[in-house]
Amino acid sequence: SHFVKGQNQNHMSITVLMFLFLFAVFPGVCECVLITQWPRDIISNSSAEMHCYQNDTDYEYLYWYRQLSGGQIQLIVYLLAGNANYEPDFKSGFKAERSHTKQWSLTVSSVQQKDEAVYLCAAS
Repeated sequence: SHFVKGQNQNHMSITVLMFLFLFAVFPGVCECVLITQWPRDIISNSSAEMHCYQNDTDYEYLYWYRQLSGGQIQLIVYLLAGNANYEPDFKSGFKAERSHTKQWSLTVSSVQQKDEAVYLCAAS
């Protein structure tokens, strides 16, 4: 996940952790998907770029979410066949792209205090 915290009105910090996503295939059987996110920290007064990599899989649907401080999780965008499909509130100021089969990124341009959240990626 990417933890985005407003330092002041012009800066934010991003902390990245690894997530293990579990998808049930059959009852009692689970396929594990390791997703790596980076960089560890970013402090920016203009834009922030974050990346995800699916280590052992080649899933076509790639997602970016954010979790606000109150716990609400919002879908920002999903990518399919390299095409970004943004949710209505994220059509400007956010850019998602797939750099190759296993890797995708999200750029938040013109970072604002309202962008403070935990950013998460997923694949399916």
